[in-house]
Amino acid sequence: MMQTSHSVTPGGTGEDDGGPSTVLLRGPSEETWGPIWDQRDPRSMNVLAITTRLDPLCWIDACEQQLGELPKKTGAIRLGTPINPMKRDPSSHELVDLPLTAVERPSDLDELYTAINLYITEWLHTDQGTVIWLESLTPVIEHVGVERTITFIESLAERLRMTGAVAYVRVDPRDHDEHALSLIGNAFDRVVEIEGSGSTVAATSREETVLRALQSEDTLSVEAIAGRVAATENARHPEGRDPTNARLVEIDLYHACLPKLADAELVTVDWEHRTAKLAVEPDCLDTLFTRRGSQEQ
Repeated sequence: MMQTSHSVTPGGTGEDDGGPSTVLLRGPSEETWGPIWDQRDPRSMNVLAITTRLDPLCWIDACEQQLGELPKKTGAIRLGTPINPMKRDPSSHELVDLPLTAVERPSDLDELYTAINLYITEWLHTDQGTVIWLESLTPVIEHVGVERTITFIESLAERLRMTGAVAYVRVDPRDHDEHALSLIGNAFDRVVEIEGSGSTVAATSREETVLRALQSEDTLSVEAIAGRVAATENARHPEGRDPTNARLVEIDLYHACLPKLADAELVTVDWEHRTAKLAVEPDCLDTLFTRRGSQEQ
């Protein structure tokens, strides 16, 4: 399923307007968004994964595969199910610091906050920024309700702003009513929407913008593509919406747009060097857009 995304900013931004400290990612839980939502150089960041369904060690393997190497510090909290030590392969990461923690009850927000804070505090002495990835907020909402979830997010955000860390939190809108999601979204600094748009490239979609940017260039960095996409989308929507944030576009490119275009064999992505180029002849795109535009009419 091809995806498009846009973002809104119900809350503020991070400390000193340096960027959001908490980002809510709204979209289907079965979509493969990648193990993390912040594509910095892995050597410049620490990553803490809070998993609800995915085994923490599987997440770590996926993270290493995607980035080419693990971040400086990598940790995991298993929320809702104890970690099975028998599943761990000590030889696969024997030279890497991989502390694993379990919070067995999603309702125990104090324990979850303490576990997160321990990682953040321990990593403060490093030169790397900390990125937190929560696989799903749904278990927390289901166990404690909307109000306590909001209180937890606000308390966590305050701590993150103090330390410069960033948290990306996923939620599937199909699992909750819109009123609850709206209230919870207001507790976040930023909300990113991921929406299905069928199996083809829409005539004015983000995917087309990416392809047109690559049509005139041999190879572009994902950062450069994100800048062009943001500029294009802002030009289309000069009023009535928040300006598209290039950093959030870059996140979406890594975990939604580029993987889908790569699967469709339209682009080739060098994940290690964070670049992309067309996998088809540039002239083929005009025919593709014309045909798909006709199908949508």
